[in-house]
Amino acid sequence: EESAVQLPLGVQFGMTLEEAAVVIGEGAQVEEWYPDDPVLYGTGSIFVENVPLGIGDLQAAFASFEVTRSNSPREPRLAYITLSLAYEGNCIAAFRSALADLTAVYGQPDGDPFDEYARESYQEYGNLDASWTLPDTRIHLSMNQGLSENGSIDLSYSYRLCYDLSDLDQ
Repeated sequence: EESAVQLPLGVQFGMTLEEAAVVIGEGAQVEEWYPDDPVLYGTGSIFVENVPLGIGDLQAAFASFEVTRSNSPREPRLAYITLSLAYEGNCIAAFRSALADLTAVYGQPDGDPFDEYARESYQEYGNLDASWTLPDTRIHLSMNQGLSENGSIDLSYSYRLCYDLSDLDQ
């Protein structure tokens, strides 16, 4: 079950740990979680640092690709991607740039990340957020000014069709 959504580094949801590592290529560090467990084998994470994502000008300082068995057939499948975006300078300008790159690929986010509520949230917490809910993928972009000088910008992807509705008929 592969997603039709363009994902970072050319991976597709549904890939095994080995398939995703091959697609990610050079620099991929594979950590298998339970290699000796007959029930959980094939699960794990793939880590990579300082890579272009293949989506606009986005660069990841760090990326993690998680293969789990959180699905109806309990097969190892890529289901989650979390990234810390690399940028220089102003965090808000970098968030706007990332938002533009993501919007060019995925369309408008679910809501306006600069509406009145978002502005109040930024004023109180120093956060900005945008999300996209696509037929098979959920994408979340978040910025936090935090205590560091430059703040942080994170991006995540999750597969939305992990479980079969026919499970409910049992």
